[in-house]
Amino acid sequence: MFFSNFSLRTRVFAFFICLLVVSTFNFGMMTYLENKSINNFEQVTNTNSILILKGDLLDNIVNAESGQRGYLITSNKNYLNPFQNGKAKAQWSLNKLQELTISDPTQQEMLSALETLIDKKFSEMQTTIDLHFSGRKDESIALVNTNEGIELMERVRSILQSLNDDLIYKRDIQQKELITLQENMRLIFIFELVFFAVVLLFLALIVSKTILQPINKLIVSVKAFELDRKFIPVQISSRDELGLLAQTFNNMAAKASSAASEMKGVIKKTEKQRDQALIESISDPLTGLSNRKFMEVELKKLMLSSKRYETALSLIMLDLDHFKKVNDTYGHVIGDLVLKRISKLIKRTMRACDLTIRYGGEEFIIVMDHTASDEAMIKAETLRKDVEGLEIEELGGHPITISLGVTQLCQEDDSIESFVARADEALYKAKTSGRNQCQLI
Repeated sequence: MFFSNFSLRTRVFAFFICLLVVSTFNFGMMTYLENKSINNFEQVTNTNSILILKGDLLDNIVNAESGQRGYLITSNKNYLNPFQNGKAKAQWSLNKLQELTISDPTQQEMLSALETLIDKKFSEMQTTIDLHFSGRKDESIALVNTNEGIELMERVRSILQSLNDDLIYKRDIQQKELITLQENMRLIFIFELVFFAVVLLFLALIVSKTILQPINKLIVSVKAFELDRKFIPVQISSRDELGLLAQTFNNMAAKASSAASEMKGVIKKTEKQRDQALIESISDPLTGLSNRKFMEVELKKLMLSSKRYETALSLIMLDLDHFKKVNDTYGHVIGDLVLKRISKLIKRTMRACDLTIRYGGEEFIIVMDHTASDEAMIKAETLRKDVEGLEIEELGGHPITISLGVTQLCQEDDSIESFVARADEALYKAKTSGRNQCQLI
């Protein structure tokens, strides 16, 4: 036999050389995959941040436009504050988006075109404000009626939607790559274990019967060396080559076991960070309720399902009465505390199946599936009374009330905006009718 021409020491030496090379290769591959997995996770997190900033950018432009329209309609200069704030925040969001997408030429091209449109939009709004301020109100209104601003906003939304689609597409690819990397890491580790077992079995077949028993001990130890079982050291008391082999194997197996434990910890941590990032991307950080972005996705599904299966779908929009006075009197810290208390009360009062969203500021939306408007009104009135009876010690007896607008989905609702707008109209009716009440449209 060919192997019999070599001493046991030589054969074992050659065996361990091969084992070391493969282990080093596997360790290098595992390290490479781990680093790549971390980098991929950072890319997913970065993409989620860009998606959030994209939504903030559109919100800031809309806020600025609301301030402009408010000033043109009422001539109240206080409306110029949200215009200026929205303009400044929109520029900050755009700069941040350009910074985060610096490595993506396609997204940079979109943002370059978007920057030009936003500049034109704010220029158009500033021109109407300047004309109105100088007393040339008819010219200002005429400029608004040209619909130039509407067309610019439609183009802005179109580019933002394209950017959103591109981001979601790339995020899905990144997440799939992350899952693939984690699976490859597991496969490489399993391959390493199988390799140890096969090589040790091969060595047992080529050595003489005088060393069969020690080799069997090695095999038993290797079989026990699995991810879900504790490593058992090989007990060989002899001081010959097999004894040295056993000692070397014990040391290497201990290191491999330690590396396996560390790798499991890394994988678990990475999965936890990924899950946390996903939760944060769909939740409001202050109240813990679902955010507006999540609502737009889920409400669209519910509307399609409601129309397809002809089931009722109702929406409640509520707003805290005189909440600005709370912030001005007690400060924003207490204001945030009030929002948290109200959010907890909403979750406690509404059904577990209801979708509760912080829509923005002190506005909340509740989506009630399989629920007609009359039943939604009953639930809204219950919530109104619960809030009215809520005592917040930090407010020193200051009452908190809410106004609620209720509506039910109809076949004519072809978009989320029309559905929400009708609930907003009902809310407006509740406020203009004296607040602290529910109105149905």
